[in-house]
Amino acid sequence: MFNSKDICDRIRRFYPDSGECGKDLRITYDKDEHAWVVEASGWKRTLKTYIEEADVDACLTQGKCVGLSFQVGQLRANAGGGKEFK
Repeated sequence: MFNSKDICDRIRRFYPDSGECGKDLRITYDKDEHAWVVEASGWKRTLKTYIEEADVDACLTQGKCVGLSFQVGQLRANAGGGKEFK
């Protein structure tokens, strides 16, 4: 199993504007949901999302990061991060 720092470091590779791990970008494991919780407060709004264990595992062990990057990308867009699309 991975820890929150491993996941945060990978997310910051995709989205360097997400802020500092443990401060602007907090990642915890929810045992009841069997999922990782990513809470981002470094953008215009603070939001959180749940990421399935399988998506985290695929990204960190196999380099297949579509699920993780898509989910965090949606979080980023909804929280007002990055460039706005017209």
